Amino acid sequence: MKYIEKSIPEDHGYLIPIGDIHWGDKSFQEYGKKKLQGYLDWVMERPNAFIFLMGDVYNVCSRQSKTTPFETDTSEYEEAINFFEPYKERILGAIDGNHEYRMYDEFGASPLSFFCRALGIPYCKYSAVIRFKVGKRKDPHAGNRYNQNYFIFAHHTTGGGTTIGGKMNRVAKERDMIEGCDVYLGAHNHQLGVVPQDIFYPSIQGGILKRRIWFVDCGSFLEWQGSYAEKGMLAPAKLGSPRIRMSGKQDDHDVHISL
Repeated sequence: MKYIEKSIPEDHGYLIPIGDIHWGDKSFQEYGKKKLQGYLDWVMERPNAFIFLMGDVYNVCSRQSKTTPFETDTSEYEEAINFFEPYKERILGAIDGNHEYRMYDEFGASPLSFFCRALGIPYCKYSAVIRFKVGKRKDPHAGNRYNQNYFIFAHHTTGGGTTIGGKMNRVAKERDMIEGCDVYLGAHNHQLGVVPQDIFYPSIQGGILKRRIWFVDCGSFLEWQGSYAEKGMLAPAKLGSPRIRMSGKQDDHDVHISL
C-alpha cells in the first residue's frame, strides 16, 4: 500500500481517477481515445486538478489469456507512454490491474512499472492512499497549514460480479482493508457509479458525530459493440471517469462526485 500526499492551495481541488483503458484492445477505438483525451485536457486547463491511474492501462494479451493476442495492437506499450507523456506532471501515481498482472504472473514484472518509470510517476502496485491537503490558510500565523484534509483509497478490485450491486459491493469491500478514508475507488468491472454512505462514530470530546464516505466505481474507455462484454452478455456501460471535487474552504469538509 503506497502513501501519497498532494497539497492544493486553491479553495477546491479535483481528482480524476482513470481506469480500464486497455490500450491495444480492438474495443479501445477513436471514441474512447477522444473521451480519454478530453479528461486529460480538462485537467491540464486547471492547476488544481490531478489524475490517478486505476489499472488496466494496458491490455496485455497472451496465448494463455482470455483475450487473444491476435486481436490486439502490440504497439500498446510504447503508444500509451507517448500518449501520457504531456500529462505526467499531473499524474499522482498508478496501480496495477488484473491485465498488467498477467505479465507479472508470467515473467515477474509488470508493464505498468516500466510505464511509471518512463514517466517518472509513482508505481503503487496493488493499492494507494492519497492524502489531499486543500485550501491553504491565508493567516500568516497558520504556517503551512490547510483548511481540509481528504483521504482517498484506490484499488483495482477483484471478482467478476455482473450486476450493478455486485460491482459496487467489490468497491465497498475496500473498507475492510483500510478505515477512515473519505473516498474508496475501484475499477475492473467497467462500471461508472457512486454510492454515498453516512456513518456515525463516537467523539473523544463527547457525543456521536456523523460523516459521509463515498464508494466510487471508475468506469472504462472500451466500446461495447463487438467486444468481449457483448460476447459475455454483459450490460453496456457509459464510457468515462468520475470527477471528484474536494472543498478547501474552512468548516466545509465536502466531497462532490460527478459522473
